[in-house]
Amino acid sequence: MTIRKRLIGIGFLTLFALSACDGQEKGATKDNEKIYELKVGYGNLYGAPLADIAIQEGFFEEENLKVEMIGFSGDGLAPLQAKKIDIALTFGSTGPMNFIANGADFSMIGGHMEGGHPLVAKKEKAENYKTLEDYKGKKIATVRLDTLDVYFRSALQEAGIDIEKDVKFIELDSRVSVLEAVKTGKADVGISGTGHLTQTLELGLAPVKWINEIEPDAVCCRVTIRGELSDDEAIAYKKFMKALIKAERVKLENPERNFKASLDRFKNLDRDQINEIVNEPHLINTADPNKKETLEVWEKMINLGYVRKEAENIDMNAYFNLTFYEQALDELIKENPKDDYYKQVLERFNNQNL
Repeated sequence: MTIRKRLIGIGFLTLFALSACDGQEKGATKDNEKIYELKVGYGNLYGAPLADIAIQEGFFEEENLKVEMIGFSGDGLAPLQAKKIDIALTFGSTGPMNFIANGADFSMIGGHMEGGHPLVAKKEKAENYKTLEDYKGKKIATVRLDTLDVYFRSALQEAGIDIEKDVKFIELDSRVSVLEAVKTGKADVGISGTGHLTQTLELGLAPVKWINEIEPDAVCCRVTIRGELSDDEAIAYKKFMKALIKAERVKLENPERNFKASLDRFKNLDRDQINEIVNEPHLINTADPNKKETLEVWEKMINLGYVRKEAENIDMNAYFNLTFYEQALDELIKENPKDDYYKQVLERFNNQNL
């Protein structure tokens, strides 16, 4: 059952739809509290929906946070490791764990995106892909270690399909290359991602299966920081997660506010494309760390041979730091004792992390 379905099942939306750079001290607000600065990296393709909402709604300001958003066309995890940014926001779930497997001292402290990635084929052939068996004998274009790449290869294996013999994976350097390979017939199917739907349709392609249909709780972007941190940084990260939790509520209750919050992030795109990126129905923006599902992804990476032998025994559980999310949620519950919303968020956290 998806997160969205769980929440609807307990009245999560219905009950509340009408409710409305290094972490060092930089100055003081009028109430004499510290102001903390954070540099937050995000992928240009995905944007940063929860952070954008937090900016628009003033949630960072309420927490005495000054957040500088820094966009990356490619990887934002290397800059995190090099201390050029403080938080990597939208760089997948496989990405941070791959860095950890190769020696990076990272901690995953929250979530940002789940679901939203499609498999695509030529529109006229889309009906040919009903079951996993239908992919036998097909050429599948992919970006190695992409989130859907891991989930789809694993799903094929679990269905008894030999991914070395029964299908042929063509590994490319980008999702744009994947779409082009399908368009030109070099591949029958392509593993694509959030934010490419408009381009997919323009190329005469169509989604044939979404990652949510393969795994309803499929996790993508994890909020990632460096493992070693100061006391001031710890406070700043708790404040950041508190703002994201509040932003998630806005996204659930009012997608239009989410859309407006992202307009400045995607100035070169038309309004339909922006709305597609931030409000795609298959995409779930949630700040919950969802440790249990993320650890499942780690096991899939190992089973697929994506993790070097020396790193297979890494205890990935040790690279989660749930403290900041727990502290943030505890504060929100204490500040809003009559508001059941955050109690429901706590119930979800317990189910997905403990």
